[in-house]
Amino acid sequence: MLIELFPKQAGRGDAGYERYPFSYRVEVHSSVPYYEACCTLPTDTVMALREAVDEVSRGLDPGEVEPLTFQRLIEVLSRHSAESLASRGIRNRIRELSELAAYEAVGLSRVLALAKDERVTEFFVDSELTPLYLDHAGAGRCESGITLTERERAALETHLDTFSGYTLDFKTPSLKNDMVVAGAILRVSLDLEPVSVNRFALDVRRLNVSSLPLGQLIKLGVLSLEAAVVLIGWLEVGGNVTIVGETGTGKTTLLNALDEQVERRLRRLYIEDAVETRDMLGLGFHQMKVKVDPFERGDDSGRTKESEIVKALHRSPDIVILSEIQSEEHSRAFFQALASGARGMQTFHASTIEQAVRRWTGMHHIAEQSLLDLGIMVQMARPDRLRQSRYVQRICQVRDEGGAPRLKEIFVRGRDLKLRNVAGIGWPLPPDGVDADRLQRRADLAMEKLTHLVGAHV
Repeated sequence: MLIELFPKQAGRGDAGYERYPFSYRVEVHSSVPYYEACCTLPTDTVMALREAVDEVSRGLDPGEVEPLTFQRLIEVLSRHSAESLASRGIRNRIRELSELAAYEAVGLSRVLALAKDERVTEFFVDSELTPLYLDHAGAGRCESGITLTERERAALETHLDTFSGYTLDFKTPSLKNDMVVAGAILRVSLDLEPVSVNRFALDVRRLNVSSLPLGQLIKLGVLSLEAAVVLIGWLEVGGNVTIVGETGTGKTTLLNALDEQVERRLRRLYIEDAVETRDMLGLGFHQMKVKVDPFERGDDSGRTKESEIVKALHRSPDIVILSEIQSEEHSRAFFQALASGARGMQTFHASTIEQAVRRWTGMHHIAEQSLLDLGIMVQMARPDRLRQSRYVQRICQVRDEGGAPRLKEIFVRGRDLKLRNVAGIGWPLPPDGVDADRLQRRADLAMEKLTHLVGAHV
């Protein structure tokens, strides 16, 4: 079985931790962190698992997998595996073991091991022959000795092809889709030849990591309490917030944390290609989510982000939340929606706020006047790409000065790494149609709520 490729014992010491039936450890050699995952099951249990996997694989009735989804397939295989294991005298930890058998049957048991480790935020494979490496919440960028087998690579291709709604072939050698594995929402991006020179490349990102609460982000120093209050108050009175930053700087993490604190009765419309926002319906939030095809599909896609952005106002949202503005078409649709009155939050890939403005005006041909609709812009940073530290670097407001948009800094992180208010009293200017007193009232309410939250995360 694939899990037998893991070592049977992890290294000893305080650095080790477990998530049954796996254990994990990060060790540093020559200043480089190395990640190790191990399977801790005894030999007799492994033998019973092997027999159960063989039985459920041969006996699966395709008619049981209705509707045809990856989650349903795992559910059916887990149920049959539990029955098979019980018939072999396995009684303890039957839920975890039957789940493991299901993932072993579909060739993804080692992906299951990585998904169970909540400290693994993202992992990568560059070719068929090279081991995967990963980003670890505690240790940063780690190397590993885990090399995917041909069976595992084929399983990833098969399941993405089957459950993504479109087909991997020479014309479409790249796929991106989200999969739920052991409760972890994984965004899987797969590239094959001819686009991948090395024939196979994989990027699997844990989306659940984007749901740290705002109180915890404040305690971690990602942003200050004062800055959080401004952003919440601004959003609640109908202002727009754009979060910019490079990949992995925490844009979606901040977006989710802010979204969770904005008045729950406001009607939210989400437009995403991979669902990275929190499901808060059970908490009384009003959320409508629209999933569109990934940008990589190109113009032949029927469910494009730009078409849904244009239609956004017809769904009467109070807040429109976009996963990411990626292309010129996205940008044009986004600014058209802003001009029509849509407001909310969105992310945009750029190193700085100024670079985002240059991309919009120079590359995406957005009129300079349209930038006045942006409102507040937040710049995220990750100073060391091999470590996990990330934070808000700057917060600016786009203001009208003589008919031209100008960036006014509100918060800036100094050399001491503290985020400070540099604008003084009476900022930011409220959105059009909103008086300063109303913005202040919303900010005061946000301060009361967030002060309690920060105290809860001490």
